[in-house]
Amino acid sequence: MNLSICVITMNRARQLSEALHSCLACELPTNTEFVIIDNASTDDTESVVRTVLGDCGYPYYYERLAENAGVGGGRNYAYEKATGDVAYMLDDDAVIDVEHNSDFFLHALDMLEKHPSVVTLTTQIYDTAWKKNRVEVGGPKITEGLYKCQMFCGGSHFLRKSFFTSAPYLPNKYGYEEIPPSLRAMNAKKINAFCPELLIIHQPANNKWDWSEEKNRQLLFNGMGYPYAIKKMMYPVIARPLLKLANKRRMKIYLSDIENADQKVKEAADNFCRDYPISEKIKFTTLLRMFLDFKLSVF
Repeated sequence: MNLSICVITMNRARQLSEALHSCLACELPTNTEFVIIDNASTDDTESVVRTVLGDCGYPYYYERLAENAGVGGGRNYAYEKATGDVAYMLDDDAVIDVEHNSDFFLHALDMLEKHPSVVTLTTQIYDTAWKKNRVEVGGPKITEGLYKCQMFCGGSHFLRKSFFTSAPYLPNKYGYEEIPPSLRAMNAKKINAFCPELLIIHQPANNKWDWSEEKNRQLLFNGMGYPYAIKKMMYPVIARPLLKLANKRRMKIYLSDIENADQKVKEAADNFCRDYPISEKIKFTTLLRMFLDFKLSVF
């Protein structure tokens, strides 16, 4: 399999250098390329990219966009530029745990070769801000070390380009752009898979997930509102009452001590539906299969 390693970045030159070096420290397929999309950085990102990849032995594509296309838009652009059979997306502030995963890419490609119905493959992500793993096993076992998951995780994932023949992500600035393509895969009776053995380390410079800081709370409201909005648009209409009940329960658990949180979540969801309308729907039979695999968490 040909591999495209894709990174979108913005003003994180030092961390980007670490991310790229961690990829190069792994065993790589002969036919590997790098695709770096720069979301209008003002630091020395271009110089870093050309220094690290200039004589690495693999072809690379670098482009600095005139404006910040956001996460979803940037990933879509990188995906369109990628020429490999498989595209791997890595956050620019993350590194592969090479000490324990020197065969990171070969292992992932081997699993994709052996399981053609798997069209997305998520790796484990240890987050230094969260101080824990981001992804948990939540679905049925496919084979040893490989499990079904509802949604591939943006920070580190492989996509099979024979299935996603065009840019797959929702083109929003940040957050949950992975849900529509994940649902699209399941609607086609394909599999989103998770491999806990493949590990990257996410090293954010700032902890924007500290909800005690009021400046971070919009991210929390978005985290409740965006998935609800996407599922409301893409699930069969019959599922809406359950979606609403599940969303209310989550807000009661996580947001009960924040004033007007329910209104903030509603605003986030309404704005998302307005700005990023989705017309496609998954089948009721798809939702039923999802429920059998993942139970009430699908709502």
